Amino acid sequence: MTPNIIILFSVFAMILWGIEEFFLKQAITGIKSITTYFINTITGVVLHVLIVIFLFDFAVTRISGFDLTLALFASLLAFLGYFCFYLALEKQNLSLISSLDESWILISIFIAVLFFGERLGVLSIVSILAVLVGAFFISVNNLSSFKKIRFISGSGYELMSVFFIGLTIPVEKILVNRVGEANTLFYLAVFVIPIVFLAKLLRRDKFIKPTKSLLKISIYSGVADGLAFFFYLLAIKSANVSIVSPIVASNVIVTVFLAKIFLKEKMSAKEIFGAIIILFGVIILSTQYNF
Repeated sequence: MTPNIIILFSVFAMILWGIEEFFLKQAITGIKSITTYFINTITGVVLHVLIVIFLFDFAVTRISGFDLTLALFASLLAFLGYFCFYLALEKQNLSLISSLDESWILISIFIAVLFFGERLGVLSIVSILAVLVGAFFISVNNLSSFKKIRFISGSGYELMSVFFIGLTIPVEKILVNRVGEANTLFYLAVFVIPIVFLAKLLRRDKFIKPTKSLLKISIYSGVADGLAFFFYLLAIKSANVSIVSPIVASNVIVTVFLAKIFLKEKMSAKEIFGAIIILFGVIILSTQYNF
């Protein structure tokens, strides 16, 4: 796959995940996270199965026990990451949570450096520090006294989301390199449904019957998520984690724009400053890898 195609697929994933987060916020405002996650997941699974059938000619094969375990582990990490993100969205504005969410790139890149032999230059390290500083400015309510620092509502869930999603990306990279795109799409789809039901039982949550409008919005989010994951998978199959991650993480641009235009969300000067620093860090990381 040529570098230009990799960039194009990464940008497609970035835009689609930004749109997905916009729809998610609207759906979660009306129905609980577990219901939204279930509808989103079912929609994504159906879409992925259709992609496997029609685009890959159902090129699904039997994989080894190790690869099955890897697929299960990736599904579990992805569920934990995305569900924590959903819980954070229940408690906070989309523009703030989306800006914080891009911090997952730090974990993915560190893993890529430690285990995949990818390298970081001085500017890359500075960019990573910028993302951390930006996340701090967004998540802290009051900077007047370090002894009385309080974080915004939902930042705890978002911290867990960043951790799990950051771990998910390298695991999915390993999986798709071992078994291919079709198998990855299929086996992740197979494992995610029982994980959702298990989570429902453990949390004792109840599915809520959505209105037709909220059902449509949840389905739209699932379609955007499913397509984004497909393009992301194609990109990460042929490129380093440290190359694809910064581009995909830039979906905050799309999300914040939609939140401000359609949801009328407002950000304080401190929060805007933090978001700009995060975006700056992500852009510099991208340029460091010839983008």
